[in-house]
Amino acid sequence: MSIGQRKAIGWVALLVLLALGTGLRVWTAGSTPLWEDEAESSINAQTILKHGIPTDHFLGQPIYENIMFRPWPGNAEYEFKDLSYSDRGVVAYHGWLPLYSIAGSMAVFGQEPDRLAGTLVPQHGQDTVVRRTWVPRVPAVLFGLVFMVLMYMLGRSMGGPAAGWSALMYAAVAKKNVYYGSQARYYSLTLMLIAGCGWALWKIARRGRWRDYLLGGLMLVLLFHTHITSCFGMCVVGTVSLPWHRAHRRVWEKRGLLLLIVLAGTLPWVWWTGFLGHTQGIPAAWRMQGFWSVVYEYLTHRPVEMVLFFTGITASASAWWFGGRMPRRVVEAFGARRGVYLLVSVWAGVMFVTFAGCMPAASFFATRLSLMIAVPCMLLAAMILAGASYLVSHRWAHVMAPLAVLVILAGTGRLFTEAAPPGQADRFEGIRTVMGYLQGAGLADDTRLYATPNGHLVMTYYTGLPIQSVAAIRKTYLDNYPGPIVLIRKTKYAPPPGVGEVMALAGEAGVAMDEGVAGDWVQRVYSRVQREEVGGEVASVSPGIEPIPDWLAPVLDRQRRETKMMRDVLSWHVSSALMFRGFTIRTSPNWWQTYQYRFVGPGSRSGVHVNYADRVRSAVAVALPRGRCMVYRCPPLVEADKTVGSGDAD
Repeated sequence: MSIGQRKAIGWVALLVLLALGTGLRVWTAGSTPLWEDEAESSINAQTILKHGIPTDHFLGQPIYENIMFRPWPGNAEYEFKDLSYSDRGVVAYHGWLPLYSIAGSMAVFGQEPDRLAGTLVPQHGQDTVVRRTWVPRVPAVLFGLVFMVLMYMLGRSMGGPAAGWSALMYAAVAKKNVYYGSQARYYSLTLMLIAGCGWALWKIARRGRWRDYLLGGLMLVLLFHTHITSCFGMCVVGTVSLPWHRAHRRVWEKRGLLLLIVLAGTLPWVWWTGFLGHTQGIPAAWRMQGFWSVVYEYLTHRPVEMVLFFTGITASASAWWFGGRMPRRVVEAFGARRGVYLLVSVWAGVMFVTFAGCMPAASFFATRLSLMIAVPCMLLAAMILAGASYLVSHRWAHVMAPLAVLVILAGTGRLFTEAAPPGQADRFEGIRTVMGYLQGAGLADDTRLYATPNGHLVMTYYTGLPIQSVAAIRKTYLDNYPGPIVLIRKTKYAPPPGVGEVMALAGEAGVAMDEGVAGDWVQRVYSRVQREEVGGEVASVSPGIEPIPDWLAPVLDRQRRETKMMRDVLSWHVSSALMFRGFTIRTSPNWWQTYQYRFVGPGSRSGVHVNYADRVRSAVAVALPRGRCMVYRCPPLVEADKTVGSGDAD
């Protein structure tokens, strides 16, 4: 095979992998509705379209997306200010660049920012849900494409052709990379810019041209305005990598230029937004009890990352100390790049330490750490597999190494294989059901709309209605507001039985039943547990607690068992997070009340003490079919007093 043919095949393979990775991201971007954090970013983007900068108000009310920590004295309605915004009324907790990219996508596709309407009817129809889902996700897909190219270039330049193909394969089809590359958040851009910073630092170390330092400074500035903690980590990596730099002419002048670019591109934003004053007092993860046990559990529960890290360190150390005693083939495969192994291992370690030392407690989750160490870990995996493939066959290493990536990803459950969860064929069904209910609810203009956090962000984005987080509201305001109140509360229960199963059981019992009636029984069984649980909190539930026929009782019993099992799994999973140490988390209310009030006394604000507990005693709790939530309809205070009074008389 000629050199030209090999190059042609290489280009085809490159384009195929890039198309595959992009296709997976495109498919994922349109297959599920936005979750809470994506809705937050999309709302921030709409404030950019309206005001030019990401502000702290939308649809006439403050935006709440973080924990309750800062009191708001003197405000009759709101007890707390949101942690994500500075006193100057702009976003300070998150970088602005991803928000501007989402706003740009909305502008390109003609999605205008929502505005207050005269009535409390959703501004958007159910047919707009899919479009309003993929539009804010388009930038993430594009950033994901650039990320894949950068990973190929990084792997190839640092570890050789086989490492380049391995890194590209990992970036294209690994489950987390696909998810990161299809969400309307900062994840995809952060991965791209971490890889871009790594590429620039590597060029600085190997060549050290003026353009390399210029590129490095630009990448760090962009990363700062995307994910500040990652930027700080990459600055430390750049400092630690100085021993790998060759002696370049006028090197200190070039380093001074890089520093000047970084300072000029960050300090004005820090000053103008009031960032430094904003960060004071934010609870740090490392100060919390249980911090070190969480760090230890992260390390022990992720053996792949640990194996990669210590393999890189061991490979580089062994090649330095015992290279003369190793077989020539081993030295060629690993020893020639021992400095690179050490550098990338240090890179991963620095990012881990930076996350642990700098991340606020409210964001201290394993997925955020995985984002920061993903690029160096992928590079280590790519280089290690490339080296092992060279030992087997130098000629076919560039084929064997990426295939080995596929095998490892599949074997460890990290290969992207998407399927709809049981009982959720239409993933947009839940949000459409809520929109349909609000469309026909006939809400009075003075109705206050609330939801449990952070589902209020999703509902606000899709409906265009001012639905506020109930967590921030003063109890006295809820108790004394004279008009009606609607509270939407998310629920989490086991998937419902199938229509076919219900019809089969009815047939065995000799009960004639069509699909429509069977579907009604499916929804009644699905919501039965939640209706029973909230029955003591409200005046009435809808549908009412109806008798269950004997032939359907086994299905209801199974629903209760599976709900308990789901909550057991939730409790085990959530207990590993630092924010929930020492708390029992078994239901959605447990989750949000503990998280939101973690630093302001969750015990006095949760369960029977939650701020809306007294107001909903007069409410009708409506279990929405397929909506996966309860809607509390609280009447005006005059009517509520009549309801309570008649109940007392009885």
